[in-house]
Amino acid sequence: MLTKLVTLIFVAAVAAPCMLLARGAPLRFLALAKKEISDETLAVTLRAAPHKVMAMRLTSRSASPVLRTKASGVLFLLKADANANATELLAYLMHSNIFEYVETDHVGHAAAVTQPVVFPLDPFFSRQWSHHNDGSFALSVATFDADADIAEAWTTTSGSAAVIVAVLDSGIKTDHREFDGRLWRNTHEIPDNQKDDDGNGYVDDVNGWNFVADNPAIEDDAGHGTHIAGIVGATGNNHVGYAGVDWHCKLMALKVLDEGLQGYYSDWVAAIYYAVDHGASIINLSVGGDAYSKALDDAVQYAWDRNVLIVASMQNLNNETVFYPAGHAHALAVGSTDANDHRSESFAGTLYGSNYGEHLDVVAPGNYIYGLYHLSDTVYSMVLSGTSQAAALVSGIASLLRAQHPDLTVEQLEQRIETTAEDGVGKETEDSPGWDRFYGYGRVNAALALHADGARPPVEHSLQIFPNPSGGLLRVVLDQKVALRFTLELCDSMGRLIFRDDHDATRRIELTYGFDELPPGLYLLYVRNENTRAVVKWLKY
Repeated sequence: MLTKLVTLIFVAAVAAPCMLLARGAPLRFLALAKKEISDETLAVTLRAAPHKVMAMRLTSRSASPVLRTKASGVLFLLKADANANATELLAYLMHSNIFEYVETDHVGHAAAVTQPVVFPLDPFFSRQWSHHNDGSFALSVATFDADADIAEAWTTTSGSAAVIVAVLDSGIKTDHREFDGRLWRNTHEIPDNQKDDDGNGYVDDVNGWNFVADNPAIEDDAGHGTHIAGIVGATGNNHVGYAGVDWHCKLMALKVLDEGLQGYYSDWVAAIYYAVDHGASIINLSVGGDAYSKALDDAVQYAWDRNVLIVASMQNLNNETVFYPAGHAHALAVGSTDANDHRSESFAGTLYGSNYGEHLDVVAPGNYIYGLYHLSDTVYSMVLSGTSQAAALVSGIASLLRAQHPDLTVEQLEQRIETTAEDGVGKETEDSPGWDRFYGYGRVNAALALHADGARPPVEHSLQIFPNPSGGLLRVVLDQKVALRFTLELCDSMGRLIFRDDHDATRRIELTYGFDELPPGLYLLYVRNENTRAVVKWLKY
């Protein structure tokens, strides 16, 4: 029988220094007007400018604005003709005394790297090594358990429709069957009536908004956004394609990247305000630019102050260059790891790798990530790599946490992800004990995050099993700092109890068990005492 092969060639933009989108593009500035400045004063000042300037409000788009900055004034996007003298115009605006600040509207990029691949069309969950890594992944060196324990987390929760995740990217394939019933809906807006029914300044924004074209068309024209949204929230357990981290959350698609995977900061800023004001709990920003922006910083702070977590990619230059919004204090900055738990120093065999530095928070699987294709809902051979993919996975974990613990503050949410990350799993030359600049607090672990109390539990005992993997023989070595009564429990991958063994107080014990009758698969061995617990994964062949 002939196996149908599909070749997908996807060249994604790599993070690079900020630049204009194209020659001939208009000059653009972000300017925060002082609180006391009237519209008339603003108009007079702009008319007197050395070049014609058009102003558009970003944080007050209607008579009843829903978008407001933390700062006292109103944020404007100022545009001038491409032939204008940028230096002269910027100097005039900055010295006009009507703005708190004026800055260039910088351009940023998506954070994905890939190369052409050829794979059969048949979908398999086994390709998702980020969710469950049994060491057999075919595209790269893989190590057993070098994953984010997503499959184990699903034994606790697979998400909630009450949680909204905003994906600020290149859009989304709205009719993909993996997103059926999953798109966020603005219930206050009547579709296709050409009216702003809810008075938020956006006409017919039923499922989100296209900030690039300033219209409600959120279809993905580049592929990056659909891939990211699929990692976060492709419907799981539906016998189709792949399983996103969260199977039930609502996905708010906000298009902030054009078909070349580039976007202006002004669109990112406006989209953050939109997401926060329309109920998003998590905002995924798999984008970045290397220029600092006060306006973008204000937007990140706006989200934080309203209990919304922003997850951002570190970018892919394999160096310490700081990209934004990952570089902002209240963004959760995510780097990438490979299927062997090493930091991604070469994405898909390229010269690009995961950035690192003092602002890094955590790392997550991001190299050779299978996902959804924006031009078809039957093709499942798209592979992308980058900190974009790593950030999306962390956004999915944050969404699961929101589903399980809706009352967590954004600080507690971020802390759970950081304090339950697995430390010391990468290269010894980079992954030093505690926080470090290459792995941050460590590689994320969804299962531990869902069971944490908000802080890293004290290490009360050491649990080891071997051989691992094995055919049935299991030796268990337990070292406790103090003598406490404890219980051993063996569960299958769905959390069902198979075996339980209680023991009297002791500091160290060695036990041997035989489980020849168990079918091959992944099992979890828990040890519990009166104040803590540990878990080790065991693969039976």
